[in-house]
Amino acid sequence: MGIADADSAEHATSSQSLIIAPVTCPVSDRRDGAPKLSGACKLRIKPGCRLAAIYGACEIEEEYFCNFEVNPAYRERFEMAGLSLIAFDDRGELRAVELPVHRFFIATLYQPQLSSTDERPHPVIVEFVAAASR
Repeated sequence: MGIADADSAEHATSSQSLIIAPVTCPVSDRRDGAPKLSGACKLRIKPGCRLAAIYGACEIEEEYFCNFEVNPAYRERFEMAGLSLIAFDDRGELRAVELPVHRFFIATLYQPQLSSTDERPHPVIVEFVAAASR
């Protein structure tokens, strides 16, 4: 994206270009002491993107456990750099991006590993492993 001092607020940096910023709107039903964005959240996925194909749906529910999110001030820069903004929560907050020209580049704010089990692996993890073996 051409941002020399790009950084994340997680690093307690002095950068003026925080691509990852603290969560602005904590979920209302989070447990005491839990991260601001924790628990299950419904998401809308952009039709036709790879993530929608992986799920076979455009509406899903996923688990979160974090205090940071994508800084909305950089959405346009992400798109200009070739990233597709593909999943949003009910408030319109960005929750996943993908790079369509890559064999597998999907970044999610939610954590697929939280709901993945040996008996029922998460579809994003299954697709990542399959892409890595191609």
